[in-house]
Amino acid sequence: MTTAPAAGPHPGISRAELRGRASGAGVMAFFGLGWMACGVTDMPVTPGRAVLAVGAVVSITFAVLGFRMGRGAADAPTAGEPTADRKKKAGLIFGLVVVAEWVAIFAVARVLVATDHAEAIPAFVAMVVGVHFFPLARLFGIRAYHLTGAAMCVAAAAAAVLAPLTSTPALWTALPGFGSAAALYATSVYLLRTPVARVAGHGAE
Repeated sequence: MTTAPAAGPHPGISRAELRGRASGAGVMAFFGLGWMACGVTDMPVTPGRAVLAVGAVVSITFAVLGFRMGRGAADAPTAGEPTADRKKKAGLIFGLVVVAEWVAIFAVARVLVATDHAEAIPAFVAMVVGVHFFPLARLFGIRAYHLTGAAMCVAAAAAAVLAPLTSTPALWTALPGFGSAAALYATSVYLLRTPVARVAGHGAE
């Protein structure tokens, strides 16, 4: 008689998937707090600190949940995990995407500073980061990354249009900051609650 594998705390989800979801949720939470800090840049000090404190609590909560999920991965089945070659290839592609992202961020920042448009840096950085989610969605088989990237791009575009149109400099940081933070926190929730098709580790900014 064959004994069925233990279902574990997340039945039907492989060890690699759980570990990928856990690390992804933690990374999203970390960078979500960074974007929250960007969002409060031009706020009055007291409310800005309060908002940032809320963001810190949210990020720590997601990080702890991700850590617990990662620890629980030891009890998950190993069936269906990607081969070593697939992991290596995915890691290489992921590395190239991240390098391209940071090169683009550096180049965009240099151009904006040189043209006296440094205030637009947060918006255009959010745009670059949003774009980098599209190849990651294909690489990791996580369609929700399309929504993450689109949301960050929309927040960036809104800042680029509304800040000069309304002559409100604070929008250059508030819209990409809070918009990107919301997108990353929502993605963290998704990773903690929804099985993914393929995971080899996640990254986000």
